[in-house]
Amino acid sequence: MKQILIAILLVLATSIVNGQDFIDQVFKQYSGKQGFTSVVISPQVFSLLSAIDPNDRDLKTISEKITSLKILVSKDISTGFTNDIRSKMKNTSFVSIMEVIDGRQKVNFYVKQANETITDFILIAIDDNEEVLLSITGNFKLNELANLGSKSALGDN
Repeated sequence: MKQILIAILLVLATSIVNGQDFIDQVFKQYSGKQGFTSVVISPQVFSLLSAIDPNDRDLKTISEKITSLKILVSKDISTGFTNDIRSKMKNTSFVSIMEVIDGRQKVNFYVKQANETITDFILIAIDDNEEVLLSITGNFKLNELANLGSKSALGDN
């Protein structure tokens, strides 16, 4: 019985780590290659952003909860890297929360959660000209991220 419990714990620990390892592997595979642009933003940048406008409580709240933001863009859609990522997502602990298809444009949203807290948020997008992977890691609620996004889109202060 003890051996079975240890085996189960090892499998669970591996699946928890595999989620972010999977994204890190994608960035290592494509970052720096011809036709790809990658951006990695550390938590310190978010702290600086919240210091710019100390009255913006939404920005302060989310900046304290995000630990990493990574963006990978390919201007050459023939690489098909987002299709590769979508197929590999099935073998991770990420859950698809939304898919938007508009003609040749396709956007998928995935999350990995611990109870009500999102630990990883992934956006994968493709259109006629480029493919995009956006990864946000931290401990936040989806509505916190949405509030900041809608506020930015509306240009509110």
